[in-house]
Amino acid sequence: MHFRRGVLGVLVLLIVALTGCAVDIGQDPLAPSSARTISVRQFSSAPGQTLRVIDETQLRTGDLLFSSSIGLTSLGIRFFSASAVSHVALYTGEGHVAEAVGAGVHIITLKEAMAHSDKLFALRMPGLTEKEAKLISQFATDKSGSRYNFSGIAGMAPFMLTSKLCSLTPFSSDFRHQCLATLANVQLAPPERPANNRYFCSEFVTAAYAYAGHPLTSAASGWVSPADLLHMREGDVTSLKPLHRLRYVGHLKKGIYLSARSYFQ
Repeated sequence: MHFRRGVLGVLVLLIVALTGCAVDIGQDPLAPSSARTISVRQFSSAPGQTLRVIDETQLRTGDLLFSSSIGLTSLGIRFFSASAVSHVALYTGEGHVAEAVGAGVHIITLKEAMAHSDKLFALRMPGLTEKEAKLISQFATDKSGSRYNFSGIAGMAPFMLTSKLCSLTPFSSDFRHQCLATLANVQLAPPERPANNRYFCSEFVTAAYAYAGHPLTSAASGWVSPADLLHMREGDVTSLKPLHRLRYVGHLKKGIYLSARSYFQ
């Protein structure tokens, strides 16, 4: 029995290494002293049976809206980051969404955001105050018209590939976070050199939360990808160290995969 468990553990770690998937191995305080828990990074936007379909009335100002499409750009970003998402934006209330895209930072309607996406779902920051939510919305309005950070996103592509090396040591999340910070310092622009008021999507979202005084992570905003933010949700295995965990709200649009999964269940 012990031999079988040992082989199973080796196989799990081997699969993880080949895919670059992050794993946390820790002690379960409710189990016997010899027992350990294994948490594997969740790639689906709605792992297991968690899928919840929502509409606009269930969104709050400050919610993070994650999306993907079936276009080549989206597929490329998802490939480099090994993620179910390629874009993240902010819900600013009253049916509007703020995002940073190739044309720059702009505010569109939620209806437009849904039309541009194959899949669209929301994560929420628990404990976000009304004042902080207003500051996030204010930041989005103030930055509307800012240019896109093309140089920043160009540097993110190789970083997302090499950062998988940090995921191969599952025994310490602190080590993984430090490893990622070290790689980011080498490969990406240092945090003390801002991108002259230019943003890519996740950089914009992270900067908005920092402006509101409720930062998502201590990492520089230019180091954060949509996948990094996604894995800051509750029950997932993080890449960059979060200061707060995000809570799943639900899907406004399920996308091809989840629609097919629901159909065959």
